[in-house]
Amino acid sequence: MISKYTLNGDCMTSSEQLSKKDSLEKKRIQRLTEAFSIWAKEDPDSFRQVAPDLLRQGVNRATGHDPKASRRLEYWLLDEWKSERFEGLLEFRSSTKLDFSLCESFNINRFKGTNKSWLEILSDKFAAGSDEHSGDFRRWDRHVRDQFIIIGMIAQEEDGVTQGDLARNLGIKFEDEASRLYAANVVRAAKIAITRMAISAGLDGVFSKATGHGLHRQHSFKSNQLRELTLRWINCHPARVLVPQNFE
Repeated sequence: MISKYTLNGDCMTSSEQLSKKDSLEKKRIQRLTEAFSIWAKEDPDSFRQVAPDLLRQGVNRATGHDPKASRRLEYWLLDEWKSERFEGLLEFRSSTKLDFSLCESFNINRFKGTNKSWLEILSDKFAAGSDEHSGDFRRWDRHVRDQFIIIGMIAQEEDGVTQGDLARNLGIKFEDEASRLYAANVVRAAKIAITRMAISAGLDGVFSKATGHGLHRQHSFKSNQLRELTLRWINCHPARVLVPQNFE
């Protein structure tokens, strides 16, 4: 049976209701597009400063935080915009929904020795009620978020992750040498904190010696077994939405 409801004295079927909603959404998008166009025309200075970050946020949401899409966008924002239009630059898709069903069998108490100690320390560090923060991951201090994102990104890649990719996904812009130095210091500080956690768990560190220089400096786990174990833990943590997912 077709459901109906009364609006301004008239009856409207469910299909008509959905059609009206779609029409309003299209109109809303059109009005927002017009608003951005007017903003760019009326106050180009503020638009120039804010628009790149808005575009980054939109691309991250649309591509599921795909690091390759992020890199492609950064190249375009840096220089390619001069000769290439944005249309067709990226393949937009809906964000992939994260599946927690595989975590039902992941129980820290089933592990032993240093593996168990490492997982317990990770859980204590990145959990509500720890000494460094309160509330869920949305209220973490910046340095805690940075540490989680960095260990999560490195754990995803057996061959490691470049310093540039890590810093970009922490929201750091590369405008001059000072910003590159700042990015290096942020990554270094996070790795030192994580390494201290690993040592307190009885491990001989967690990361291999970094190789390369600048934004191309490569960071990786020293043990693939530890990397896979850490990745399993990361993937079962609610804050894994902060970590750009590798869907390949």
